[in-house]
Amino acid sequence: MRSGLRFRSELLRTLETSEQTDRLVSSTAMAVATAVIEATDRALHESEGAGALQAEEGAAEVKDGSSIKEKSVGDYVTALDLSLDRHLSRALEAIKEMPIISEEGPAMPDLHALPEAWLIDPLDGTTASLCGETAICGPMVACLEHGEPRISVMLSLDGTTLGIAERGRGAAILRSGEDGIAWLPAGGFASMGTLKEGCLLFNPQSDSGRSHPAFMKLHDAMRTGVHTMAIESRIPHSMASLALGTKRRLAVIHDNSAAFPKQMAWDVLPVKLWVEERGGVYWGIDGRPYDVRQPMPIIAATRADIAEQLVALAGARGASSG
Repeated sequence: MRSGLRFRSELLRTLETSEQTDRLVSSTAMAVATAVIEATDRALHESEGAGALQAEEGAAEVKDGSSIKEKSVGDYVTALDLSLDRHLSRALEAIKEMPIISEEGPAMPDLHALPEAWLIDPLDGTTASLCGETAICGPMVACLEHGEPRISVMLSLDGTTLGIAERGRGAAILRSGEDGIAWLPAGGFASMGTLKEGCLLFNPQSDSGRSHPAFMKLHDAMRTGVHTMAIESRIPHSMASLALGTKRRLAVIHDNSAAFPKQMAWDVLPVKLWVEERGGVYWGIDGRPYDVRQPMPIIAATRADIAEQLVALAGARGASSG
């Protein structure tokens, strides 16, 4: 079986065909998507090669923490994170040389002071990847203009989902599997049902003691079953918003606060663009469009009326970041 990124060739071939025919987004966005696919493939090969060398030398599988470091409670970095960061940085610089802001890089500057920049989350959902859930984690990148995303690309680590968004041009998902590869319908979320008919995903803090009160209030309200059909809480990851509009999922709610920030710019901006270009909303728990400079719980919803109901249940309209 081929190592590296699954469906690499199929993904690249479909992107090339789309650029020549449908042109769902600009050639620049397609180039960024291609770069992310190739960089991820190289990083996975590198990681697999290191693992094979460990096995040859009789090293134990990575369990002793030598390749896994905990930066803060529940926030891990692995050798794969660092390899993805390195390969993604090189690939994006080859498209255009401009400042690179990465989760694994130096302290983040004022994004809004930079005319242009690349933004990289090498592996969104590192914890998910460590638990083997490679369909819900992977690299996310964005091309920023004065701190706002113009292009974003998100790729699941198992190679089955590629999300592309471009400001003013829309967003699309490319799904691959054993039965083939295809673009999903690029329409918006307007036809989704009511809150009572839908399902919600909550992404909590790894340490419940750090949870924002408004997040907990909303979570508790939803657990009653009165307001929605079902909820689930999962290993924290931002890429979960790619599932909006499928399987009745109407909103993804992320725990976050100024005191214990969990959703940083690289976690937020690639997803924010994708949600908004699909016709959804990406709000703070205060009921306003989310601003990365004011950390607070986040509501990514298929429609504004769904987000309005969730804000009301959280009782946090106009609240501070906390």
